[in-house]
Amino acid sequence: MSNEKFANIVVAIDGSDLSKRAADYAISLAKEQNAKVSAVAVVKFHQTDAFRGSTATLEKFVRKQAEIAQRWLDSARNKAEKENVRFESRVIKTRTNIPEEIIKYAMDKRSDLIIMGTRGRTGFKKVLLGSVASAVVTHAGCPVMVIR
Repeated sequence: MSNEKFANIVVAIDGSDLSKRAADYAISLAKEQNAKVSAVAVVKFHQTDAFRGSTATLEKFVRKQAEIAQRWLDSARNKAEKENVRFESRVIKTRTNIPEEIIKYAMDKRSDLIIMGTRGRTGFKKVLLGSVASAVVTHAGCPVMVIR
């Protein structure tokens, strides 16, 4: 893989330390290869969340989570700008599954590579590869680099 050139790198960020390391690595690799980084943060809310309160409460919850996710992306953007790396980002709000949204985003961006952490904020320390990373590795149409 060391001889492979990448033009479009997608990095999935969920606020975990490993996803921040993945973002740093994506930016470094993009700088080295003059590639573009497209960062994505997926905010998932369950249908059952709607039953915990009013629709307005659910919308407020989702909006707050999206604002937090945007801060993660903005932090990565600041690092990319310091390194003169082309960067774009998107927060995706969904009721479907997170791996599916990451893969769809990578396809839309015509990604050559997806970079993500081995496990995210909900990962268990004893799990070697988190369920989101495992699903992306299994189903993505491009190479996936998992950072630990």
